[in-house]
Order: sequence, then structure tokens, then C-alpha cells
Amino acid sequence: MPATDSPFSARRKLLGVREDALQVAQQIRRHLRDLDADQLRALLDTQHPADLADAMVFLNPKEEVSVFALLTPAEAAEVLDEAHDSTEANLLQSTDDARLAGILEELPADEGADLVGALPEEQAESVLSLADEQTAADIRTLLVYHEATAGGIMSLGFVDVPETATQAQAMERFRERHDAHLLVYVYVVDAAGGLQGVVDLRSLLLADPWTPVRELMTADVVTVQPDREQEQVAAIFSRYDLIALPVVAPDNRLLGVITADDIIDVIQEEHSEDIAHMAGSDAQELESKSPAQVARLRLPWIMVTMFIELLAGVVVHAFDETLTRFILLASFMPIISAISGNTGLQSAAIIIRGLSTGHVELAHWRHAVKRQLLTTILLGGACAAVLGTIGGVWDGHWSFGLVVFLGMFASVNIAGVVGTVVPLLSKRAGFDPALTAGPFETAFQDVIGITIFLSLAAALLHWIH
Repeated sequence: MPATDSPFSARRKLLGVREDALQVAQQIRRHLRDLDADQLRALLDTQHPADLADAMVFLNPKEEVSVFALLTPAEAAEVLDEAHDSTEANLLQSTDDARLAGILEELPADEGADLVGALPEEQAESVLSLADEQTAADIRTLLVYHEATAGGIMSLGFVDVPETATQAQAMERFRERHDAHLLVYVYVVDAAGGLQGVVDLRSLLLADPWTPVRELMTADVVTVQPDREQEQVAAIFSRYDLIALPVVAPDNRLLGVITADDIIDVIQEEHSEDIAHMAGSDAQELESKSPAQVARLRLPWIMVTMFIELLAGVVVHAFDETLTRFILLASFMPIISAISGNTGLQSAAIIIRGLSTGHVELAHWRHAVKRQLLTTILLGGACAAVLGTIGGVWDGHWSFGLVVFLGMFASVNIAGVVGTVVPLLSKRAGFDPALTAGPFETAFQDVIGITIFLSLAAALLHWIH
């Protein structure tokens, strides 16, 4: 919700850098403990909704509910919109349906839909039945779409005018829709609601009252359909430097508009999820979870990774004879395993980022694989040359250096290809590519690196000697 519309705005001070959230939480806790409602209310009046939501992370569930109860529906709507997942879940569970309905009426429809979507089905119906008719209708419209699609994040608060309208009529429409979420553009539609063009506010204000909006509009409008994934929508915003993007049905009927602030939230959410998945965790772990909850969340990933890494032990055991004869090989195994694993993880990160931004497309997967392979050839060649030289000097035989060179070169390149191809295959299969770039892929790359190195070493050293 825009800061100028905030119910906090009229009372709070102009803030520079916000106070530390923990410090604010401690002040709230002290006022709650002293039962000093007036001082607590005064403190809440000085806090931006986003800062108050951050501070609530450090409160226990009972304290969160006590603070939330002091807020008006308008204030509660802003705080709930900014709240972390764990805080939101606690507040939704502890708030009665009538109050939730009042909060819904203060939220834009897209944010209200997110809130209702987090409720159990029976409670969601109860809350919608208590909300005003227009709010409930708008939210039901948005709930049809998956929350991670263009339809799920679009806003219904836009200004549209018929293509037969004049500038004066368009301005009147602006006045009628003063509470719209987006007041930068006017969308021109035909009699069936089909999008014909867009007029920016500056052009509209500078035009004469009798000027038809058709003469002011831009007909070439970038649009998106409601089933497009939110990551792809973010890529479209970045590519065309947009501040708003119309969502249209297959018949070009205008359904809603996605705004830049929605996309900022999407980018932050997707980035957090990708980083968490690549670390073998979950995005919600970045919220306020206890150490025990975090451990339970991460333990399955760690255990599975450990058993995959045990395969490396099986491989090493299979080459006991080679390692016994050439014990110096053991000194190079960790280096080759680490470098190949890191190279594969870097390739995976680049591909995942490219898939998220739209710079890498499944239809052109060969181009992506080729680029990564050429890169890893250069990386593998440089690392192999350095390590092979060290190996040859260390052992005193050029043949040993050749073994290290080939082992490093092959391991790095195969790991790079695996790191590139696996995310592409995951995306094709409908899975989140970031999930496959975490511990599983890293562990497999370690096993692959050791297997290739020892296999080449056994073959080449047997042939040479």
C-alpha cells in the first residue's frame, strides 16, 4: 500500500534509518509487561508498518497478538501485509473472522487474496461472507489464479476508460477511481473490455478536455496472460523497464495490472527461495524459526547428502590398489573434488539465474550448454595446467603430472555440464531448478570428480608403468 495512504503517516515522525528491530521489540515488551497501554500506543504511532512487522519477529506469539489487538483495521492491514510468514500465521490464527473481514476491506484485492489464501478453506469462506460485497467479489476473482502467476499477483485497482471517451471523461473516471492502486496510467478498452491502448497521466493532463483518448493513447502495449509465472513477469519488467504491466485474457480482455512494487516483492521472494534451496534449506527458514525447527528442516537434506557422499568412499575403496601404489594421488583427490564441485555449482547458479530472468530459455538449451562448456574448458584447462605442473614436480615424473592434468580437466568439464543440464531438465520437468542445485548436485559432482580422477589415474598409470 503506498506510504501516502498509510494510516500511520499523519502521526509518525519522518524517519531516517530505522531503529533496530530488536530494540523496538524490547521497548514493546517493556510496555506490555508494565501494562502501559498509552506509552505502547505512542510507540506504535512512531513506527512504520514495515518496521513494526520486523520488530514483531522478536516477540513471542502472545506478545504479537497483544500488539496487533491495539491496531485499527487500517493499521493492522498494513502491518499484516508486511509481516513475516510465521508472524502472519500466528495473527491470522488468533484473530476472529469479523476483524479479519474488516482488515480485508482495507487491503488492495491482490494482498487480500494472499491473506485469504493462507486461511483454511472453511475460515476463508466465513471471512469473505463477512466482508463487503465488492471486496469479497474481487478477492474471489483473484483466488482463481495460482498465487505465483501473473493472475495471482495482479491488482484490480486500475483506471480504464472506453475508447470513445474524451480527456474530460477520462479525468472524471480518475476522480471516480481515486482509491485505485495504480494512478499512473489510464487503460483504454473497447466495448467488450478488450485492451486497445494506454495513456500516461502526463499526456492526459496536458491534453484539451475535448481530445479523444484514442488520439492520446499508445497502442503498442506490452501485456502478459494470467497463467505466466511470476519469475517470467519479473523478467518482462526488467527487459522493458516497466512500472506497470497489464494482464489480459486470451481474448485480450483487460483483467488487471501488475505494478512495480508487486515485482519487487516477487524478486525478493524468488531470490530468497533460490538461495535457500541451493543451500539445501527452505525460504521460510530465513524467517523466525527456533534452532530445533531449523535443524528438523535441514536434517533430511544433510542425511541424504551424507549417504550420497558415501558413494565417494565406495569409489575410493574400489581403487585401493592404485592408491597403495601411488599414495600421492590421495593428496590431489580433495582438490579435484572441490574444484569440480564448485565449477558445477557456479554453472548451476548461472543457469538458474538465467532461467529466472528470462536470459536462458528452454527452447535454446543447446546455446546455454555450449556457452557453459566453452567456459569450463577454459577454466578446466587453466586449473589442470597449474595442478598438473605441481603434481609432476612434486612426484618427479611427468607421467604423474599428466594424470593429474587429465583428471582435473575431465572432472571440471563434466561437473560443469552436469551443473548446466540438470537445472534445465528440472525446469523442463516442472520442478524448481534451485532444488537440484543444492546438496544433491554438489554431492553427485564430488562423486563424479573422484571417480573420473581415479579411473583415469588407474588406466594411465597402469599403461605408463
